[in-house]
Amino acid sequence: MRIVICCSKSWFKLDRAISDVHHVTFFSHEADLSLKVLNALKPDYVFFPHWSWIVAKELHEAFNCIVFHTSPLPYGRGGTPIQNLILEGFKETPVCALRMTDGLDAGDIYLSSTVSLSGTLTSIFSRINDTVNKLIAEIIEKNPIPSPQSGEPYVFKRLTSCDNEIPAGLKLEEVYDRIRMVDHAEYPSAFIIYGDIKIEFSNAQLAENSMEVVCSMKKLK
Repeated sequence: MRIVICCSKSWFKLDRAISDVHHVTFFSHEADLSLKVLNALKPDYVFFPHWSWIVAKELHEAFNCIVFHTSPLPYGRGGTPIQNLILEGFKETPVCALRMTDGLDAGDIYLSSTVSLSGTLTSIFSRINDTVNKLIAEIIEKNPIPSPQSGEPYVFKRLTSCDNEIPAGLKLEEVYDRIRMVDHAEYPSAFIIYGDIKIEFSNAQLAENSMEVVCSMKKLK
């Protein structure tokens, strides 16, 4: 079977059990993906574990494009779902494999599997990586028929690096969540501004009434 994996972030690694059996092509940049290239490859599936760009309609209408989204769809469509779910108090969430359409995360769902939202973003991505691989393997093997999403859609506002500033007056657990939810090498750290100093936080460890955290300081220009 011929499959294409489109992923613009480093957290996803395809299992050898899949790549050793199937013909796999990887794309990591927007310019790599085009109708001409897919027409030449003739993939059975095009999987998008994490893609930072809008995919042209001509591509997802011509090929079986499947995107992965981490939220209990239709709740949580849109950007930065992991961070938004943590801020909403979610402890776990489904990872959904859904058909790519023009609608934002609105396609029919093939399969889903629940992951924990505990720990750092790095550890969350590690669990999502394992889950996405399992979903890909099951889709390839069983070719399931997707089902329409059920319920009232709710779209998250995409968070930016400006939202990583920790507000004053939060509880200790809330500060911990703010730090861990962006604690990954490819994401800007949570921070506070103190005078002309930016203090960034990582590796937070929460105890009963205290928290240990690694701090780094930068002088603002």
